[in-house]
Amino acid sequence: MTLTGPVLLHLLLLLLPVSARYFGHIAENSPVGTPVSGALLPGGSHLNATLTGDYASDFRLVHHRDHRLGLVSAKALDREFIAMYELTVQLPRGAAAVQVEVSDRNDNIPRFIGGNRTVEVHALTPLGTELARFDAKDGDAESNGRVIFYASPESHLLHVAPQTGQVRLVRSLLGVRQATLRLCVRDGGSVALIGDPVFLHLNVHRSGSPRKPRAVREDVALSVSVPQQAARGDLLLTVPDQRFQQRWFQMLSEADSPVQIERDSGRVYLTRGLLEPAEVLVKIHNSRGKKRGSL
Repeated sequence: MTLTGPVLLHLLLLLLPVSARYFGHIAENSPVGTPVSGALLPGGSHLNATLTGDYASDFRLVHHRDHRLGLVSAKALDREFIAMYELTVQLPRGAAAVQVEVSDRNDNIPRFIGGNRTVEVHALTPLGTELARFDAKDGDAESNGRVIFYASPESHLLHVAPQTGQVRLVRSLLGVRQATLRLCVRDGGSVALIGDPVFLHLNVHRSGSPRKPRAVREDVALSVSVPQQAARGDLLLTVPDQRFQQRWFQMLSEADSPVQIERDSGRVYLTRGLLEPAEVLVKIHNSRGKKRGSL
């Protein structure tokens, strides 16, 4: 008897081994009945296959016309609940292990941990002082779960570190009695989700008799914490503005410095990833001479 092409193909599929591991993926919150991409097993419509494993009921087996078995979702899946399924397809001739990864979809809005804050601050607080630090969380994975802090509207008194949530003083508080910062957070998704804002209220006071502000030291040291997920181009801080009538900023460090500074604004940006702590030297030129600070 001579086998025709289609019959021969059918026999070959039945003889394929099913002891290997199979891997598939599906986006979270996909509609019920969405196929699991990549997880196709040899089998036939007449085989009595069953699906086992933790939460195996989240999926069901389907038979394809090409005599292969596939998986489709039986409910909307949540990556935050289960990110990887370990399943087993039981066949009459053995079992096949199937891993199903639930890929992330940007469906969680970032939220601040904690609410509004009120800070008592002295009018002569040195520039660069950290007044508060905020934290937020996002249940998504990778870039979708990355939180970015910013002020809206921007403040001329305070600088918000995008990656760390630090709020630093960058202008003098002399003459200021109260100030309010509206702090926002968004995630790193391609279509960013924005969380509800919080507010930082400053009550500025001057205890004792009026006196002249202390002179700024010639060498000013600023310490900046750079998170591991910081990316090239991220703003790390703005060098405190001493309100010089004429001033510009110059980087004195090596050519391979991990940061760069804007000449006119004093904004310091990351230029490459950090593997270890680094120190750079910034010179602030002003009408009275030169001041230097290490960062």
